[in-house]
Order: sequence, then C-alpha cells, then structure tokens
Amino acid sequence: MGTQNVNIGPAVSSDLVRLAVEYNDALDRCTRTGGENIDEVMQFFADDAMRVNVGQEPSVGKTAIRESFLRRSANLQQVVELRGIELWGDLVVCRIERQDTTHAVVGLEHHLRILLVKDGLIKRLIVVVDPEEDARLKSPPKSI
Repeated sequence: MGTQNVNIGPAVSSDLVRLAVEYNDALDRCTRTGGENIDEVMQFFADDAMRVNVGQEPSVGKTAIRESFLRRSANLQQVVELRGIELWGDLVVCRIERQDTTHAVVGLEHHLRILLVKDGLIKRLIVVVDPEEDARLKSPPKSI
C-alpha cells in the first residue's frame, strides 16, 4: 500500500476575516455619506442574499437589501467597532459596538452580526440587537 497525501488548499479563515472587516468599513462609509458608496457595499452580497435584523421583517434579495441600507443611510450615521470575530464553518460571527446619530444618550450598543458566506459572498446577514439597550440609548434623558 502506498502513502496517500491529502491536498490541502489555502486557509479560508483570513479571507473570511478580511471580508467581515472590509464589509464593516464599507457600511460605515455608506452611513456617513448618505449612501454614496452603496455599490461598494452591495458587492459583498450574493444576488439572493437575505438581511435579517431580529425582530424586524427581513430584506430578501440584493435590491431589497440595497433599499433598506439607503433608507437607513438617509436617517442616521453610524460608527461600528469590531470587538471580535469568530469563525464557525461558513459563519462569521462579529461582536460589535455601535454608536449612531439616532441615540439620544451617549453610549454604545452591543450587537452580534452574523454573516453566512458562500463562494466569497454574504448569503445571509443576521443582526441581533438588545432591544432594551437600544430603547435606553434612543430615549432622551429624563429631566428632574
């Protein structure tokens, strides 16, 4: 019996981490510029992608995702800091801290952004937000 060697290709982990970081940066630029670079943001998505903010109706397909981002970019600016990226197969789990111009109180929101990546494109984008934290940051401080 001969020895068989397994052909091992390049690690995909660096590609997945790079995709998550580049997507995050492009999305921040999009919200800061009122959507000027929306085409750059949409290059990260598969044609049949789905964007889900837990607790809201999903955006299905690139056109719907594009429209949802443009609506958001018209109403807010945001800055998102990636605080951790974990890989689990084709899933990229990003722990993020977010500030945006809809906040009435200074502070950060803690979100999870989960990307399902297939063939180098985002097939599913799932965002998990703590609704209590979101409500607290969007509520004006109570005057005494």
